[in-house]
Amino acid sequence: MNFLSEEVQAILVRAAENIVREAQANLDDGDLKKSIRQEVNEDGIQIIMNEYGLYQDKGVSGANKSTFEGKRKTIHKSKSNFKFSGAFQAIGGSSSIAKFMKRKGISSNLYDDKTLNYLIRRSIYQHGIKPTLFLTKPYEKYREQIIEEFERLHEIIKKDIDGDNK
Repeated sequence: MNFLSEEVQAILVRAAENIVREAQANLDDGDLKKSIRQEVNEDGIQIIMNEYGLYQDKGVSGANKSTFEGKRKTIHKSKSNFKFSGAFQAIGGSSSIAKFMKRKGISSNLYDDKTLNYLIRRSIYQHGIKPTLFLTKPYEKYREQIIEEFERLHEIIKKDIDGDNK
């Protein structure tokens, strides 16, 4: 690997480490936080996480229709056009919601846990998931830093080339 490749790799690795660290800091403890990591391979550097992290970061628009009867609350809009569609029964996650309920201490005197789990899932389906931008914000922050470091590297290369031509 030559100087340029090593320098570019170092810039990208530092940025990925910072993005991963800040994204993890933006989340509560849980499977998603544990899943976020960076991988360096021949194609470059990737930030990897559980698939649902993308939906939590960008949000999911609710499937609520104008005919929805009941208390109308905010319908969250996705930053990436993710939207619940199809039959409500198609969305899974009852075990994930059960873990969430246990972790947050959610229970009810009116409903058993199975019914409460259903009501939470139905609400998520109807109203959507609000974007958290837990990964987007650190990415945007360090994207500017990456650009600045590449510009600095460009100046070094330019000076080196100019010096060789004189």
